[in-house]
This record gives sequence, structure tokens and C-alpha cells, in this order.
Amino acid sequence: MEAGTTAQGGIVAGEGGAKFLRAITIVTHCVASLEVAVSHWTDILGYTVAESGRLDATACAAWNAPAAAGQRYALLQPASGEPCYLRFIETGERGHGPPASWGWTATELLVQDTDALALRLEGTGFRRLGGPANLYPRPNAPRAMQVIGPSGELIYFTRLLPGGSRYGLKQARSPVDRPFICTIGGPAAARMHEFYAGVLGHRIMERTPFVNGILAMLCEAPPGTVFPTAVARIPGRRFLLELDEFPGHIGPRRRTPGQLPPGMSMVSFSVHSLDALQALQPGGVPLRAAPRALQGVAYGGRRVAVIEGPVGEWLELIEDPALPP
Repeated sequence: MEAGTTAQGGIVAGEGGAKFLRAITIVTHCVASLEVAVSHWTDILGYTVAESGRLDATACAAWNAPAAAGQRYALLQPASGEPCYLRFIETGERGHGPPASWGWTATELLVQDTDALALRLEGTGFRRLGGPANLYPRPNAPRAMQVIGPSGELIYFTRLLPGGSRYGLKQARSPVDRPFICTIGGPAAARMHEFYAGVLGHRIMERTPFVNGILAMLCEAPPGTVFPTAVARIPGRRFLLELDEFPGHIGPRRRTPGQLPPGMSMVSFSVHSLDALQALQPGGVPLRAAPRALQGVAYGGRRVAVIEGPVGEWLELIEDPALPP
């Protein structure tokens, strides 16, 4: 999130009922150099490598991205030990934007001290775009900073104080902690609202017009461009999705056939049941490929499938029957 000028907002969509997505588990970024990404995130931000290797054919089959097989990857975990990971996959292509494109746009992480982190990032491969600044004028307001990472990834770092989150979100447990908000950019907001509220059943709140200089830069739009923004709530008060309506000149993200989308590529969510997708709307929600059971730290032998959202964003779904239905 970025501090900006707002107009009056309100509730966009009702409960919907399903609340299909339960937690963000992995945020995947495709990068030009795995060494550059891993060294910056471990040496500067305190993440640790939980797993690394090359993508196997089974995972790529679950994604319907066969050309990605054999690409190097690393799964990174915050110092807090939270089971919410960043995954970097080496595709040889730098992250997206500017110019922007539809799809996953920014990864927002919890931090304990935004100002101290800003000083730590000086002279590194992380380039500060905005902040630190309070998101709204209140003593315990969230304090955020916007950064372009060494691989072109758009990162928001946000400090939350007790009682400072209007959504009841928890604070960071390490200097740089887990992702807690993922941002999607696309055309008409109604299309995104219909999917995340009408199909997946999440409550969407606060469609508010923001004057957002960072998104304007990313979209190569005038600094005063207004971005209608809404928030989709995920049960448990730990994660949110931000839905940003982009200007009309922004279009779909280009993807090489058989590969993952470039840049912020995919967000993985735990869900109770993959079979329940068929009950979400007439005809169900189509999968990119048949579910596969995947091994590894973040999967643990559970079934995995990928769906595409309304603006081409990939959602990896990790089935966990232990979650409440």
C-alpha cells in the first residue's frame, strides 16, 4: 500500500459464502539471476533458503508450464519461521515493469521498523521509490515504503502497530517477516470483484480512489492518476489481496508459451479442497492441468493445481483437508 490522497470508499461486495482461499503460502517471482535474488534477500533482509534445486517435470505439469522444467529455483523463508515463502525461479528474464501489465503486481511484507530498513537498504540493489510514510494521519497508522528489488520485483514493506490495522492484522515477528498482501492490477474493477467475491466468495471492501504515484510510475501514467482500489479479505486476519484498477492503456502480460508468467508470476494459496472448485459456479473453475501431488517443504505431498484469475493472474492452490471446509 502507498500513502496517497483518497476519496470516500465503501463496501463493494458481500460475503459470497465460499471464502475459498485460506492463506498465502508462496509468492513466486521469476528472475534473471538466482544468485542475485537469493544473496540480496538472505544477506540484507534475513531470509533463509529452505529449499533449492531445479524444477521437476511433475510440478511443471501441475502448472501446465512444461518449458520451465529444469529451471533453477530457491524457496526462501523469513527469519520469523512463518511457513509463508518467497520462491525465485531463474528464467533469465528480469521482472516486469515499467511498463506495467495485468496480473500480480506487488508483494507486501510485514516489517518491524520501516525507517531502520530504509537506512539498511541504502547502497544496495534495493531501490527506494517512496516512503517511509504513514498510510493515513493517525498515531498508530501503518508505515510503509515502496521498493524495486534487485530483480525488478515491486516490494512494499509495511510496519503495523498493535491496533493500527483496520483489518485486525498481526505485526511482524522478525525485522523483515512474511508476505501478507499481494496486489493485482487489471482493467475494469468489476471483473476482478466478480471473481474474488462472486466466484471465490471473499468479501471485498473499501473501493477507494487513490492517487498513487508508484502505480502511476509503473503504468507510465501522469502522477495524479486515480487508481480505484479495493481489498479482498482472506479468513484468519493474516492476509489480504489488493485489487487495483489500471488505466485503459495497460494490457495483458506477455508470456512465452510453456513458461511461467514473468515477473511476479504466481501466488500460492492453501485451500480445503480442490474438488470444491466445481461447486463455486455453474461449470466450476477450470484448472490449467489435472492436480498433482507434489513433494517439498511447501507442499508435503499434497495435491496442487493452478487456476487463472480474471486478468490472467495464476493462483496455485495447495489442498489441505485439515483446514475447515
